[in-house]
Amino acid sequence: MANVKEFTKRGTHERLKVKNGAIAMIKPLNALATTHKYCQIMNISKCGLAFRCIDRNGESSEPFELDVLFIQDSVCFTYLKNIPFKTIWVSHEPSKTSSSHLKTMQLGIQFEAMTPQQKSQLDRFLEKCTMK
Repeated sequence: MANVKEFTKRGTHERLKVKNGAIAMIKPLNALATTHKYCQIMNISKCGLAFRCIDRNGESSEPFELDVLFIQDSVCFTYLKNIPFKTIWVSHEPSKTSSSHLKTMQLGIQFEAMTPQQKSQLDRFLEKCTMK
């Protein structure tokens, strides 16, 4: 798998930082799993995004669905549901808090074929929820 620097250089679209409130929500495909995980989006472009979250017990290897949302003042302004994607890279890191045994993971994903509505929502997200 490529590291973060290689992925950023290879991208055809500029990676943009997101405003506070931009969240990637991952939902396990396992029918028994009922929890959603809310992750911090690190950067995003028209072709993909990178996000960071806590990795409990190697959950990152499980397949999941991806939603992207932007919440401000408890109001959800943008919600992209069930985005088709493929994982490009995964990185595991120990927590920076010495008293914690939690690991964080970072994932880089590439968007796949979206519906016209999803493309429109992504364009709106890029316009309203990123810092240029």
